[in-house]
Order: sequence, then structure tokens, then C-alpha cells
Amino acid sequence: MKILVVQHDDEGPAGVVGEQIDAGGGERITVSPHRGEALPASSAGFAAAVFLGGPMSVADDNTHPPDPHLFALARAFHEEGKPLLGICLGSQIVARALGQRVYRNATTEVGFCLVEITDEGRADPLFAGLGPLLHPMQWHEDTFDLPAGAALLATSAACRHQAYRASATTYGMQFHPEVDRRIVEAWAALPEAQEAMGTPDLAALWRRHMNEHLAAAEAVGRTLADRWMKLVIARKNEQERR
Repeated sequence: MKILVVQHDDEGPAGVVGEQIDAGGGERITVSPHRGEALPASSAGFAAAVFLGGPMSVADDNTHPPDPHLFALARAFHEEGKPLLGICLGSQIVARALGQRVYRNATTEVGFCLVEITDEGRADPLFAGLGPLLHPMQWHEDTFDLPAGAALLATSAACRHQAYRASATTYGMQFHPEVDRRIVEAWAALPEAQEAMGTPDLAALWRRHMNEHLAAAEAVGRTLADRWMKLVIARKNEQERR
């Protein structure tokens, strides 16, 4: 059961989401376009896909030219009903692949930020029972318009579109459900993170925040990934019966 994982940054691995994919019997095939690795020509041979985060933007082709095939690949998984999970940048890629615009958010979100599960989120197979409030890890400047007909699953005062379901098998999450301590500590050491937060002692600040929120955030990430893998398995079994 091959799962395509598109990783856009060396410091942005699949983390706990990847661990739950492994635990669920998935075989991760990781492709890193930022390293010059070629994306697969199609979704053929893959049961599902995860598009991870990264520092680039897909809002402006003149500033950050994306690989147009990235959007075509996302559309293929979506249209074929193969489970697709977009995380942070990945959620923006999926939104744009489905015809919506990506643009600069009013504020940069960095750190463990409050997110509220919506009524539709409380009834969603992935999000049910996780709310009403979460403190997931965030790091993004951009946001997006919801795909047509999508259900808004999570929201916040700083960024309205925190999670959505574009179909029974396509999900986008602006926050980072994949992070663990190693990932957050690596991010805290990056100069751009220190600049975004306005403090040179970001590691100490985030360490305090991790003590407050990381265990719960990681548990939420594992639950979301575990439920997503159950969706992958169910869809694969359904397609094999046809």
C-alpha cells in the first residue's frame, strides 16, 4: 500500500503522521522536489498522498514558480477518490489545485496557536471528539480560499481557514499535525523562525510552549493520522472490490 509523501523542506519531514502511516501498514514513498527529485507522472500505483509544508509560497508564480505538475497531481488524487492530505503549504497546494486562490494572511502564525473545531468538524470522521479547542503548531504567512463545496472543520481568529474537507477523501490542514519535539526544536534554531517571532531566544520560548502544548498536539496529530490511514485502507479495499 504505497503512500506518496511530497516533502518540500529538509526540516519538514512527515513526523508523527509518517509514523502512523507506517503503523497502519503503508509504504511511504517520499519525493523531495526542492532537491530536484521528480514527482511521479500520475497517481498510478499509489493508494494515497500527503503533501507536506515548506517555506515557499504558491500564491505568486512570478515570485515562487511552482511545478505546475504538483497541482495536476493533487487534482488526480482528488478526482480519483484516493485519500489526499495537505499540510500547511500542502493545504494551500490542494486549495489552488481545486481552483482557489492562495494569498498573504493578515498575520504570520508561528508557534502553538489556539484553533477551534467547527460544528462540521465535530461531526467529521477525522476531527470528531478532538475539540472544541486545540493548540497545534503553526508556521505560515499565507492562507487560501476554501474549495467549492468544502466543509470548514477548524478555524481561528488569526486565520479563518485552519482545516477543511474538500471531499470524502481530500483534506487540508493549515496547522502542523505532524510535529514532534525534534521537528519543533529544529525549527526554533532556524534564523527565519527567530525573525518571525521577534526573539533570538526562540528555543527557550518554544521549549516552554512545548511543555504546555506539545504532548496534546502530538496526540491530536497521531489521532488524525491514524484515522486518515483507516480512510486510506477503507478506500483501497473498496476500490479492490470493484
